[in-house]
Amino acid sequence: MRSLRFQLAYKNVKRLRDIVSVFVKHGFQPLMERLHIAGLVSFPMRLMRRKVAREEAALTEPVRARLAMEELGPTFIKLGQILSTRPDIVPHEYIIEFLKLQDSVAPIPFEDVKNVIESEFKKPIGELFVSIDEKPVAAASIAQVHTARTLSGEDVIVKVQRPGIGHLIETDIAILSYLARLALKYIPESRLYDPSGMVDEFASVIRREMDFTLEGSYTERFRENFAKDPRVVIPEVFWDLTGRHVLTLERVQGTKIDNVAKLKEQGINTELVAHLLADIFFKQVFEFGLFHGDLHSGNIFVLGDDRIGFVDFGIVGRLDVQMKQHLADILISLASEDFERLTNVYQSMGILPEDIDRTTFEREYYDIMLHYFGRPFKYVRIGELMLDYIRIAARHNIRLPRELLLFDKCIIELEGLGRLLHPEVNLIAESQPYASKLYVERMSPKSVFKGTAKALSDYGELAHRFPGDAGKIMTKILDDKLSIVFKHRGLDDFIGEMDRSSNRLTLGIIIAALIVGSSMVISTEAAPKVFGYPALGIIGFIIASILGLWLALQIIRSGKF
Repeated sequence: MRSLRFQLAYKNVKRLRDIVSVFVKHGFQPLMERLHIAGLVSFPMRLMRRKVAREEAALTEPVRARLAMEELGPTFIKLGQILSTRPDIVPHEYIIEFLKLQDSVAPIPFEDVKNVIESEFKKPIGELFVSIDEKPVAAASIAQVHTARTLSGEDVIVKVQRPGIGHLIETDIAILSYLARLALKYIPESRLYDPSGMVDEFASVIRREMDFTLEGSYTERFRENFAKDPRVVIPEVFWDLTGRHVLTLERVQGTKIDNVAKLKEQGINTELVAHLLADIFFKQVFEFGLFHGDLHSGNIFVLGDDRIGFVDFGIVGRLDVQMKQHLADILISLASEDFERLTNVYQSMGILPEDIDRTTFEREYYDIMLHYFGRPFKYVRIGELMLDYIRIAARHNIRLPRELLLFDKCIIELEGLGRLLHPEVNLIAESQPYASKLYVERMSPKSVFKGTAKALSDYGELAHRFPGDAGKIMTKILDDKLSIVFKHRGLDDFIGEMDRSSNRLTLGIIIAALIVGSSMVISTEAAPKVFGYPALGIIGFIIASILGLWLALQIIRSGKF
């Protein structure tokens, strides 16, 4: 705890104490103790938290983790949602719980909403909207949504960022970075998951989501992609009423896609809706390479048997041409149960490590395929199949691209919604028209010629550069200027431990010297005296005792005896 003041601003310490208290409350005190921050919670508070934790003992650890994140607010809710896209490092039972994280909180007063809007556009709200409903239609931890009418008479929804939320998120990011450093220091096995890298990735994602102009740009891009597809409704962005903290969109009115009972009351064929939803998703993936990354029910509305509306483009997946081709190969191989080809696809993606035990990997993967495809399809969960593969990949140190993980997460959400609408929906079958089309295009003479021409161009560029690059290397060798840089790995922690050990040893020698010196002074009975003993010797013993006690406490708190 000694370095806490130096690694976190003072104003952040209270927030860190709140975070630790919430995790202790929900039964994660052992983890806080491993991180050496359980001491931030006072002893009486710890007793009270333990009582609450005992009351939650019937709940599973993943459920308690979700409850803790919900209580800690927007940053941790978003962190949980992002972790739900990382089945390579997060156990399946945690992913299922984190997918349940819903961003819904008590609304803020309309006066605060009004102040944000007027501050954003430097105009009174009456000069921006004819009317705006003071009661929000949705209230999330980052923003809340109000219906309104523009000066030109369009019905819109206005998404307004909560005041001060940016400061809270930046504070939490700083604390998460500090916790990541503690995990690296005190929990060696955490290094396999690169906690600092995970925090950096999370910070990048949530900062992008805080910029509503970026969400508006993605919304506009999706609207352009589906401009000629009457089955899909994407809201129009009102750019003159949009800024970093306010987003104004056309109002999409429909029925939430998971409200099956209401859909049937309206006479809507839910089987057709299930097929339509899957078709639109795979069109996003394979035709546009840009797909909605948050397919929970609150973001999808049904407007009829053959019409669906999408909102909230804060999380978006982007795929390059090569990744689209890999996904097509994966889905075609799944449909044909060609397990060997699946392994070859992952090999061509360049994600299999050189030292992988390919025989063991293929055997485990084959067993998984048989487990799923050896029974009627209505009992097969493609999302769970992909999760199982990702877990095998993690065991073999295979690092999957983030966009592939986001795609897998969307498949899980899509399968859940699809089966809710129609239990017999088959996502693999739904994907085949788009995957096969992409595969055929890749094998076409035009595509082959284009690939060959690009390869020849690359080789030509390499041949053109090679003589010059080789000459530079030879010149450095002849001039004795060629240098090789070595980078050490894992020595920083070792050097730190050596420094701490040497400092403790030095302090121990000083304490011993004080004790010996004080004993010699007392034996001389030199004046002045206190209670009949030489004062200098008494002072030496007191200082040695204080230093010795402090050193013992530091050793005990470090957990290393």
